[in-house]
Amino acid sequence: MKYSLVITTILMISAMLITLTANSSDFKELTREKYIDKCKGAWLGQMIGVTYGEKYEFRFNGVPILEPLEEWKPESLERAFAQDDLYVEMTFLEAIEKHGINISFEQAGKTFAESKYPLWHANKAGRENVRKGIMPPLSGHPRFNPHADDIDFQIESDLFGIITPGLFEEMQQLGEVFGSIMNYGDGLYAGYFIAGMYSSAFFIDDNIEEVVHAGLSCIPPESNYRKCIEDVITSYRQHPDDWFETWKFIEHKWQDDIDCEPGNLVNIDARINGAYVAIGLLYGKGDLQKTLEITTRCGQDADCNPSSAAGILCCMKGFSNLEPMWKEHLPKVSENKFIFTNYSWNTLIDACVRVTEQIITKTGGTIENDIYKIPLQNPTPPPTLEQWVYKHKIFLPPILKEDVAKWNQNWKVKSCKKSEETGIFANKFNRDIVLMIAPPEEGVPAMIEYFGEIPSNSKQLQMEFYSIQNKHFSLRVRVDYVPIYEQKVQDSQWTQVPVDISKWAGAKHTITVEILPIENTNIPTVCLGNINFQ
Repeated sequence: MKYSLVITTILMISAMLITLTANSSDFKELTREKYIDKCKGAWLGQMIGVTYGEKYEFRFNGVPILEPLEEWKPESLERAFAQDDLYVEMTFLEAIEKHGINISFEQAGKTFAESKYPLWHANKAGRENVRKGIMPPLSGHPRFNPHADDIDFQIESDLFGIITPGLFEEMQQLGEVFGSIMNYGDGLYAGYFIAGMYSSAFFIDDNIEEVVHAGLSCIPPESNYRKCIEDVITSYRQHPDDWFETWKFIEHKWQDDIDCEPGNLVNIDARINGAYVAIGLLYGKGDLQKTLEITTRCGQDADCNPSSAAGILCCMKGFSNLEPMWKEHLPKVSENKFIFTNYSWNTLIDACVRVTEQIITKTGGTIENDIYKIPLQNPTPPPTLEQWVYKHKIFLPPILKEDVAKWNQNWKVKSCKKSEETGIFANKFNRDIVLMIAPPEEGVPAMIEYFGEIPSNSKQLQMEFYSIQNKHFSLRVRVDYVPIYEQKVQDSQWTQVPVDISKWAGAKHTITVEILPIENTNIPTVCLGNINFQ
């Protein structure tokens, strides 16, 4: 009997030890000190990134920035406190502090609806919907929000990764509550991708590819957004030292003009801008300066994209490991409040710590002796939302692709004003068929593009133009986005323009032809006749 009791006791103790061992393996440890260091890095990285690229925001669209970039200086941080991709996040943080970590869709939506700051695109439409009584998630659905796939939640989702270290399920739950206010489908997945990278960055210090893959694992494999980022990774492996090759590949495959600005080179769509974040991170290879520069050079939303990339990278590195230049000016502005919020740098970090510790406790984690024991969660995709399959019927380009092919099947229109004067016309100005284009707005060129092999015996690209109503214009030609020719065209009759392209003959290249107004003249409508290689 005694032996039986002893054996039973030993078995019970063994079972308890096995259970304890199994349970301990289900948790990750993170010191409070390291969490705070990475949290500070995440926020400072966003501040650095947005001020690094703000000068170039939507100034280079459909073309990369190949000119020298303006030097970033430590005092540039002063401009971060008025940036929407920072203070909108803080609206979300205030809402969570007010209503708790189990905040409802309606509570989140109403808090956002009470905001006073100016908004654009998906944010603006989502807020207006809530004010009209259309609550999330419907406020971000394409049925009510024509900007559902735009970048808005992508640039505001950083917070949800920062307050959920390694807790991907909680990241997605909070992300859905707030992201559904303004976005849906790919627009929502964009936020999960960014936030997922932050969540993983608290446990990954120096492996960029692992962080990118963790973010990618947070979105459905069948989504177009994920396919776009996977294309970035595929091209990166083929061209690991040439970001421009990957930029060109993504440009030709994913710049389809099916967005909320049809006919305009501006692309606020989440996919293409998310690709630029991934390009910057991968090709930056852990170097902050390099990451900032490459992400900015990709163009389009050239301040928000480096803000996301730098925030993720600096979260990985931690505040303490950043070079002094990046943080030397911070003490001078640490009491400044981010506009439209109650947070300064000094109070922001404490707020994140409070919320994060509540989330850790909610998920079954513990906090003892300044050590977070965080339940192990693997990044997994949420239930799949349908893609916006009818998007192309809503955002029709000014000139349909099949119509352009009637004029010249080797070229496509990338930028053009929609009007009765633009399009494909037969028997016009003594030509059987012509393309008539005009810049969509001031400062944005009309553009046509050729992508393919230039015949090996070609010497010139021969073009002919006719300016309608005698409006003069400037003609610019680029090869692989580098300008090779620029001339003012002032004749009000058919003008033949030959451009030497002999050095590129026999290989695949991109040629763009741009029409720009001459300073102090009205926007011209220009007729293009024959265009061919000779």
